[in-house]
Amino acid sequence: MMEIDVAADLEAVTTQIENGLDELQKLDAQRQELAQQIQNLNGVAMYLRGKEKSTETPFTAGDTEAETNTEET
Repeated sequence: MMEIDVAADLEAVTTQIENGLDELQKLDAQRQELAQQIQNLNGVAMYLRGKEKSTETPFTAGDTEAETNTEET
């Protein structure tokens, strides 16, 4: 029967765990950076939507009624 080298197996498993943890930390840092970029872009998009609405010309009562009639048809 084959003997098991417990010390070598434990060292190999420990190394794999450490490598896995290192990779997980790198991925988590990338995830956090990406989440921050998305949050920043959402803020820019909200700002631009607000600017877009403030530059539009206001509708008159007649324009609103015309749009409502078109949508109902």
